[in-house]
Amino acid sequence: MKVVTLALAVVFAVALAASAFELPTNVVPEVPEKAPGSGTPPKGTLQGGDTIETATVIPSLPYSTSGTTAGFNDDYDEVCPYSGSTSPDVVYAWTADFTGAVDIHTCESGFDTKLYVYENFYTPGAYYACNDDNASCPGPAYRSWIESMLVTEGNTYYIVVDGYGGDYGDYLFNMYEVEVIPCSPECPPYGWLESEPDCYDGYVDETNIGCNGDPPIFQYPPMNAVICGTSGNYDDNTYRDMDWFLYEITEAGYYHLNICADFQARGWIADMNAGCAGLTVLASEAGPAGYWFDTSTYLTAGTYTFIVSTDGWLDIPCGSPYKAQIFQEGWTAVEERSWGSIKALYK
Repeated sequence: MKVVTLALAVVFAVALAASAFELPTNVVPEVPEKAPGSGTPPKGTLQGGDTIETATVIPSLPYSTSGTTAGFNDDYDEVCPYSGSTSPDVVYAWTADFTGAVDIHTCESGFDTKLYVYENFYTPGAYYACNDDNASCPGPAYRSWIESMLVTEGNTYYIVVDGYGGDYGDYLFNMYEVEVIPCSPECPPYGWLESEPDCYDGYVDETNIGCNGDPPIFQYPPMNAVICGTSGNYDDNTYRDMDWFLYEITEAGYYHLNICADFQARGWIADMNAGCAGLTVLASEAGPAGYWFDTSTYLTAGTYTFIVSTDGWLDIPCGSPYKAQIFQEGWTAVEERSWGSIKALYK
């Protein structure tokens, strides 16, 4: 899996700004373990779908097809979280005939793929959904899987199949409806309380500011507990309350951070084995209000932090509630959880 490293100077420069820490943007990608494809793809017979205007229409779901990006143009790119792609890309279009959720993946493709989606219009820099690498993909590494993407009947979704760096080649494309699980962020009687004060203008987090603090401050909830906390934006949406939970992992495996919030939330899993100076983001996902969503990755024994916050600076009131569960795959959840984590058990 490609990872992202955050330099110490960046961490504490942001920390001094009262917890404005933004993992996905203040990062420097590491050199990948493999060299991506490069050069000019050979021209071949174009299959359609070179641009949004000429997108290949998906008539209905489930939908599965194969193709190649060779011979197409490099029309689009999105950062999630890797930038600078020079790969050719192809586009599919689907108009939703139901309100629910879908999965889109290129897990069995022959190159390092990237997937991103625009809703109704081309909005560069403001994609609707995006994934570069998803550790849940079976088979080769560096493949893409957008899980449990919410869709609205009547809206049109433009799906771009792209590559990392300059990689291109043959792909397998799959899109199908999946179940999503609505939820309430109300804390159950057995919940583990974060007990952090609600943020406010001028707020300084002394509870679980993590690597944004000097010194860093973490909380240590039990593994598998239902964590009950709050988040929000403050100081005219300049900052957001981020809750950092630290764990010593003793058994290698896939670990999940499931979140249910009454706001658009984001979860991260990051490697802390080199401390805040070498913090490395391993997985990051966002989800809508009122539905479970899952952030997961494979972890070996070591020290890791799981982070919950708002998904950016969205004018979310301080004190907005969420609940979260952090667990190793194979553990039986104490309550309903995201379909993404459930189906991963059966791969």
